Amino acid sequence: MRAWILEKQSRIEDKPLKLVDIPDPEPKDGQVRIKVSYCGICRTDLHIAEGDHPLHKKPVILGHQIVGTVDRSKGRIKEGQRVGLTWLYSSCNSCKYCLTGWENYCPNIVRTGWDVDGGFADYVIAEEEYVAPLDIPLRDEDCAPLMCPGVIAHFCYEIAEIKPGDKVGIIGFGPTAFYLMKIADHIGADVYVSTRSKHHQEIAAELNAKWIGNIAERDFPEKMDSIIYFPPTGEVFTRALRNLRHGGVLVLAPIASQSPMVVENYGEDLWGKDIRTVYNIRRSTIMNMLNLARKVDFSIEKEIFDFEELQDAMIEVRKGKLDKMTAVVRI
Repeated sequence: MRAWILEKQSRIEDKPLKLVDIPDPEPKDGQVRIKVSYCGICRTDLHIAEGDHPLHKKPVILGHQIVGTVDRSKGRIKEGQRVGLTWLYSSCNSCKYCLTGWENYCPNIVRTGWDVDGGFADYVIAEEEYVAPLDIPLRDEDCAPLMCPGVIAHFCYEIAEIKPGDKVGIIGFGPTAFYLMKIADHIGADVYVSTRSKHHQEIAAELNAKWIGNIAERDFPEKMDSIIYFPPTGEVFTRALRNLRHGGVLVLAPIASQSPMVVENYGEDLWGKDIRTVYNIRRSTIMNMLNLARKVDFSIEKEIFDFEELQDAMIEVRKGKLDKMTAVVRI
């Protein structure tokens, strides 16, 4: 099969991924082989390629926003079924986290495209217990980003405990914020968006944002019940806390921060407020998002690249040159 492999980490502009032909993988008991149709590009792929995260496997095939068809099964899933595969490749199913529905904290969690090979290839092997059946009214190219930013959006929604009528602040805007706004609009929560991007401001307006501005320059017009924070820096972290009501929840969604997030005044800024973080994902969240996708149109604007263009597409993502919300590769 064709596969983009990473052996040595480097700036994506140096093109560290190599397109090679390798033997087709074969599933073992309890596994399936997925013939990949589309795989989305995530910033986590860039973090791994560029060395922000250490290599857990060498070489490794990146990619965890995977959609395709089961073409070989050694389990209960039938061949020919359309499925998705996410960042969550597997967990131990026996620790206290797994037994209480919080497998995202499992100490033995396995991540797709980091600990095991992912979807930047013709085929990917998956544990059938962690494969998501895609019996939803979305095309493959729209299902791919649903497997990461879509699922993360629902995770943010869950841990922020957003309710109908709530005031929800979003700081920073990208695919996950897009899906989060779709969810909030569906349940009847008001969303206040802080973003510098004119294009993202236009999208937020189309998605019925109650307020659009830049929290670095002015506060939200009201205190928020919850705030979802996306910037990978601490630049407006204190401002976010100050815009949160007592009893409110601040959800930190970035996987890393390039600068400290400092609480300047505990009594005024943090006391009586909760901070929660997005940490991996869990199967219940995946299924909750897919159930919602039967009611809500989660189509997203995207740039579709051919398989041979994958590394060039990653460079476009790294430089912020995409004309659309996200990038998807046609395998």
